[in-house]
Amino acid sequence: MKGGIMEFRYRKEYSKTFGEIYRPVAEVVFLNGDKEVREFLYVGSGADITLIPRSIGELLGLVIDNEEIKDMGGVWGSKVPTIIKTLKVRIGDIEFSIKVAWCLVEDVPPLLGRINVFDKFEVKFKQKEKITVFEIEDNGV
Repeated sequence: MKGGIMEFRYRKEYSKTFGEIYRPVAEVVFLNGDKEVREFLYVGSGADITLIPRSIGELLGLVIDNEEIKDMGGVWGSKVPTIIKTLKVRIGDIEFSIKVAWCLVEDVPPLLGRINVFDKFEVKFKQKEKITVFEIEDNGV
């Protein structure tokens, strides 16, 4: 096996509906040229694509091209203007490229989706232990 196993502890948060709750997150480093942004993203097995809010894209030096803007919907209900980008990321020691929906609004949670990520890793949610495990697939590197 190449690359090994990475474990990330769930993050304790407060929900108006459920009170104290733990949510799966993973530390992801976004790379764009000489810029790096380290962020904890919610791990969303139901999310097709990785989402980042406007501020993360701006920190990475992404540029808005009005011709690339698409409205994207999701579980939040309303449409959000986004630009699909391909960015390099690093999870643990593994660096690779993924498709990212750069949301041009701030009020979206950073979310790690399945496209390009779940192909590279076997992702396990250990709910009782409150840990998310990323195990590199043998054919993933």
